[in-house]
Amino acid sequence: MLYEDEQLSQMVGTLAGVGALSGKAVGRLVADTLGVVVEPAVRVLVAAAEGNPLLLAELLDGVRAEGVTDGPGRARTPERVQGLVRATLRGTPTGSWQLLRVAAVLGRSCQLAELAAMTGRNTAQMLPDLDALLDAGLLDWAGDDLAFRHELVWWAVLDALPPAVRQALHTDRDRLRRRRAVTGAPRAADPAAEPVVPADLRRRIGLRSTSVARERRPDGSGAWESFSGVERAIARLVAEGMTNRQIATRVRLSPHTVNYHLRGMFRRLGISSRTELVRHVPVSSAA
Repeated sequence: MLYEDEQLSQMVGTLAGVGALSGKAVGRLVADTLGVVVEPAVRVLVAAAEGNPLLLAELLDGVRAEGVTDGPGRARTPERVQGLVRATLRGTPTGSWQLLRVAAVLGRSCQLAELAAMTGRNTAQMLPDLDALLDAGLLDWAGDDLAFRHELVWWAVLDALPPAVRQALHTDRDRLRRRRAVTGAPRAADPAAEPVVPADLRRRIGLRSTSVARERRPDGSGAWESFSGVERAIARLVAEGMTNRQIATRVRLSPHTVNYHLRGMFRRLGISSRTELVRHVPVSSAA
């Protein structure tokens, strides 16, 4: 174990101030905990922790104790990881966990207006919960959107939702987006309330744009560093010449989800083909 339970209990409360481990250190930790041979599904979960030692410690202990089970299009996150996320919110406003779960259903990143429409609260009403989630390192700014700082946290929050609740929230989300497609914007929770723009919101609660915002604005030379762990795994397999269906089998995601990740990478890089994507995969990573 990287941290004993007593040490971990003292460190929860924020994931923001913990530095990321190097790829080599992550590899050693995985080998020490699970052995040299690791299932592809576990490698995807490890990559989604993005080097955070607290997440990795709980993930690896959870995999060792609980095994790996199927989730929604990928391996399910262990309950230990879900528990770490909940423990991070101890002492925060009671609405923070609710807001985080709704944000997870909206995606890895979401717009403030969409989050407000889903929760029936205007931006000012969400401020205490947003402040708590940002300070805890669970969410961060990605340009003018909110985003989960770590992909594994996003998955853990989704997996902690009871299936019936998750399905109901997906239905609400899809209904909202259909309405938005017609009207051009989600209906505000309080039409009379003056909207607070993201830049003004950041100034009011004294927050700064950090790692996720930089990751969402990659330049051509740093494209590989801008990819999430899952995106890197998919890009490597593209470089090996695999089809979406073959990649989906390897990383235990659905072909639809693989295509979603590819389209996101294409859009951010300003490219339109798999050949162009391969140019951004380091030779050592594609091997």
